[in-house]
Amino acid sequence: MRDLNTFWVSTVARTGSMWATNIIREILKYSNFNVLPKVLLKSDSACVEFYKNDGLLDKNKQNKYVFKIHSKIDRIPPGSKVITTVRNPYDICASFHEFMKCDLYTSIDSALLLLDFYNHYKKLEKDVFVIKYEEIENTPGLLIKNLSSFCEVKLSEDNIKHIIRKYEKNNVKKLIEKNDLNLKKSFSENKKIDEDKIVKDANGNIRSYDLDTGFQSGHISSRKTGDWMKVFSEEEKNIIIKKIDKVAVDLGYKSENN
Repeated sequence: MRDLNTFWVSTVARTGSMWATNIIREILKYSNFNVLPKVLLKSDSACVEFYKNDGLLDKNKQNKYVFKIHSKIDRIPPGSKVITTVRNPYDICASFHEFMKCDLYTSIDSALLLLDFYNHYKKLEKDVFVIKYEEIENTPGLLIKNLSSFCEVKLSEDNIKHIIRKYEKNNVKKLIEKNDLNLKKSFSENKKIDEDKIVKDANGNIRSYDLDTGFQSGHISSRKTGDWMKVFSEEEKNIIIKKIDKVAVDLGYKSENN
């Protein structure tokens, strides 16, 4: 049996996947492992290529690999485990619409993918850890402790507290604001932009991208769970409820079809 060396965060975007990826990396770092890749890769294809070229054949027990992808893994490779995330599909729809700048129907389709991911990994539950978005917000300490056990390591309470503080929303927002200011300064001074440190949204607008954490401009919303109704018109809400409600209920969330 191959030693555990790779963790895949495989899920739909806007479900807490970036938080999960960073937390796993921190858990492994605190356990004195060398976490690879050193920076967060931007695409599924880049992650798969890095794994095939480096992680797949790596026999160094001090090296651990963490990848975030938005596609399903049909068969979990030897030496790998999967972390997937679940969020109320209504909130996912709102997040795609506001943050990703997607149109209504693209946002709906993205939210509908969640049940497909969830059912897929439910069949492979032995090496799969499911995170509910609400756990990230409400019980991060317990979640990190359980994730550590899943990663087959143990953290001290002080380590857990430090990780929680580092990835609190306000602290992540400060990081993003700093990167945004640096990017704005580069534009104003006509400096060459480092392509690795930017991404573009669906409308082609440039955002700062943090190589160490993967967080980008606007990544952290001030919206709270359940705020999706504030994002859409009455007509749009009716369309969303008709399309999404059954998926929400199947995932354990309350029906909005009153």
